[in-house]
Amino acid sequence: MDTPEKKTSVLFYTDWAKPLRSLPMEDVGQLFCAILEYTETGAVPQLDSPVAAMAWEFIRQRLDASIEKWDATREKRRQAGSRGGRQRAAHLEAENQVEPPADGPDSDGQTQANQANATFAKQTVANQAVTVPVPVPVPVPETENVPVPVPETVHETVPVSETIPAGACAPEEEKETTQLEQVWTQCGYDGAAQAARMLARYREKGLEEGLILEAIRQAASHGARSPLAYIGRILDQAAASGQLTLAAWQAAHRGGGGGGKRVDRPSPSGNDFLADAAARPRRHKRKG
Repeated sequence: MDTPEKKTSVLFYTDWAKPLRSLPMEDVGQLFCAILEYTETGAVPQLDSPVAAMAWEFIRQRLDASIEKWDATREKRRQAGSRGGRQRAAHLEAENQVEPPADGPDSDGQTQANQANATFAKQTVANQAVTVPVPVPVPVPETENVPVPVPETVHETVPVSETIPAGACAPEEEKETTQLEQVWTQCGYDGAAQAARMLARYREKGLEEGLILEAIRQAASHGARSPLAYIGRILDQAAASGQLTLAAWQAAHRGGGGGGKRVDRPSPSGNDFLADAAARPRRHKRKG
């Protein structure tokens, strides 16, 4: 009969199936017997076939890992069992501990009576009283209604220049920035604050605010997919040509808007396909 300390089972892995199928059945049988013998006795088998011996080395590594894991599990169970046994023995010893009888003529009978009535013992000594402090209200003398002086509030006038931090925009400039954001939003574009920050550099170049607003409207009217790039081309061309005001830009573009032509290129082509088609004479097909 196998003792509990001996491993009586073996774990086979499915990844062994593919290499074993490629071996002859005789080698497979030798490997199977080698696995059982190695697990039971630990003896290393001697295989005749070199291919089977090579396959055995791979199988042996998995078997050693499985055996080590089993030994660790068995040790943990043994330690847990020994700890549980010691705790149970200590608990039983504490329950069975009995106070030795006192000397006297009636000690034997009294001891038996005490043991019999041990579970029915009642408390005969009152619990010690606990003192709880109780707050006593202290009478407060009534005082006459004395008016409390209220400090006067002094309103100081602060100059407007002191309320604006360094580097911030003046109220007039904030109004222009707000107008730019309103026009940007009315044209159906998002990100008005970011656009205002990006277009602020054109004001630094000296371009008039009205010209920047007109460039935004031009981008919306022509359906520009990239409005900032479209507006940038208009303003860059205006700055390069010295057209810093809206009036100068409109005069250079024949009444404003570039005559209805796109300005998102270095120079407008001026081609009007529909107008050219209307001006061309019609061609009639010959009959017969």
